[in-house]
Amino acid sequence: MKILHISLYAHYTEGMLYQENVLIDMNRKDGHDVTIITDVERYEGGKLVKGPEEDRIMANGARLIRLKHDRVINSFFTEKIQKCRKLRKYLEEIQPDTILYHGVNGYEMMDVAKYCKEHPECLFYMDSHEDYTNSAMTFASKMFYKFIHGHFVHKALPQVDKILYLGVQMRDWLKDIYNIPNDKMEFMAIGGIIYTPEQQSEARQDIINRYALPKDAIILAHSGKLSAGKRTEELLKAFAQVKDPRLALFVFGSIPSEMEEILRPLLEADSRVHFMGWKVNKEIEQFLAGVDLYCQPGGQSSTFETAMCCGCANMTYPHETYKDETYSDCNGENYFFVDGTEDMVNVFKQITDNPMILEQTKAKSFAFAKLQFDYEVIARRIYT
Repeated sequence: MKILHISLYAHYTEGMLYQENVLIDMNRKDGHDVTIITDVERYEGGKLVKGPEEDRIMANGARLIRLKHDRVINSFFTEKIQKCRKLRKYLEEIQPDTILYHGVNGYEMMDVAKYCKEHPECLFYMDSHEDYTNSAMTFASKMFYKFIHGHFVHKALPQVDKILYLGVQMRDWLKDIYNIPNDKMEFMAIGGIIYTPEQQSEARQDIINRYALPKDAIILAHSGKLSAGKRTEELLKAFAQVKDPRLALFVFGSIPSEMEEILRPLLEADSRVHFMGWKVNKEIEQFLAGVDLYCQPGGQSSTFETAMCCGCANMTYPHETYKDETYSDCNGENYFFVDGTEDMVNVFKQITDNPMILEQTKAKSFAFAKLQFDYEVIARRIYT
């Protein structure tokens, strides 16, 4: 089967663990001919850089095509409209059996719909990464989505087989902004690669050996672009209040300039905190296989699902998506929900006073991940 991923504003970067990356790997593992068409920007060392157009085969065997957006009025509208006339040529050349268009926005969804109308045997899916934490956050932005992208959406919608939303907040956003009917939408979780208990045990022992941690260490991790919204400051302050020597916190990511004077002293004040700097997601994933608790007290991130698949328990803000039954067991006992520093301190005290609570939470989380978040299963959704 020929599978085409279109991601014209996602800055596809090899080595990352975003949805497009892992789906492509899984599609290739299933033996399919896979292409991704994306923009010319990518991340290097945590920073966004622009490169040339290109067309080449990646290490995983998938074809990578980078295209510049057509200029529309000025750089702002060029970036927001995402028009790319060259796309149509590649659609005709590739002749895909399935198209997954990442993100429910952009001019080119109409060209994809036109192609699918002319080739009704081609399946056309879109997935939604948008919600009110990352899109339509101001009145002007909301109007832009509703009327500009909304026009594109409703032109394309008759040819779309399903819009796949990644969580309840995305579903509600689609209904509010675009008035997408329920029968056009379907849940598809962000997933991860399942690490076996044997792999987890080996990764844990490697961390203990490398960083000279006690055998009964309680290993924590936190990652991302460490902006204020990540609540890294609150996390570090909470961690500092619980002096147990078994606790070790590994922080991955880049520090924005405005957070440098705030975070750097906190990172350096406690010898149990290890700042790892920027790492590609695969390195973080392999590390997480040896971690007990992944700490995500701020905004949502795809590392949440990755951590579960690696065998971690999660400490997270109670976002609606994570409280929904598609993400949480019936009692919500597979996560530690926190809203502020005091809650984080209580979790750290709880898991140090009774480590069995942490082990039970890890077991529930991992069992749930194997059922819901295995990318080997999720990737096959777009084949039918």
